[in-house]
Amino acid sequence: MTDSKTLDQRVVLVTGAAGDLGFAIAMRCRAAGAKVAVLDHAGNTLRARYPDNIDVLRIECDISDREQSRMAVERTVAHFGMLNALVNNAAVSTQRRRVADIPLDDWDRAIGVNLTGSWLMSRWAIPHLIAAGGGVILNIASQLGHVTARAGAAYSASKAALHSLTRTIAVDYASDNIRAVSLSPGAVMTSRLTDRYGNEEAVNAALAPLHPLGRIGLPHEIAEAALFLLSDGASFITGSDLLADGGYTAV
Repeated sequence: MTDSKTLDQRVVLVTGAAGDLGFAIAMRCRAAGAKVAVLDHAGNTLRARYPDNIDVLRIECDISDREQSRMAVERTVAHFGMLNALVNNAAVSTQRRRVADIPLDDWDRAIGVNLTGSWLMSRWAIPHLIAAGGGVILNIASQLGHVTARAGAAYSASKAALHSLTRTIAVDYASDNIRAVSLSPGAVMTSRLTDRYGNEEAVNAALAPLHPLGRIGLPHEIAEAALFLLSDGASFITGSDLLADGGYTAV
């Protein structure tokens, strides 16, 4: 477990924070001493996930919308006075179709949220990170940005592009003391998977054998990896991707 004060008094904005993985990352950052803004398009779920007794700034926002994304960053800075880190976690999965059968709306939505939304959030955040003396942009990508799966072109392409965007941000803003890193989880036990497969047993039966560790990941494990990348312990890491995939891409 990383030291509890790793992010003491730093301001962290987490997108896609109503989902299981975003919730785990946001709460781990908060436990590490950060002031946290949580953002999601699902306002009711966001409010249910973070009731009033949890001290976070809740923001309802569609990150693929240029004005909503800009205002989310501005609200965070207005509330906390600065911004030290952005975690681009929000993502959508679309229908699984072969390349020539993907509906154009599905392709546009996957790229619009997973890639363009992360770019928009980074675009608005970077001036504030510079004003704070530097910071971190952490893009939550996927092992499917390194490899692919049948009928998964839209998701895989968006995550591969996110790897590339991460590298370019790192190069463009290294002189401003901004690190950009990505984290690529393998399959993680979230409601997205249990909804798809029916229950945890079915998820494990389908996906655990694909990972050399013999199981899939848990949200708190990915949150720990995210915390490390956001921390000073990763101060010489930029422009690269950390695979937390249980060995999925090793075979």
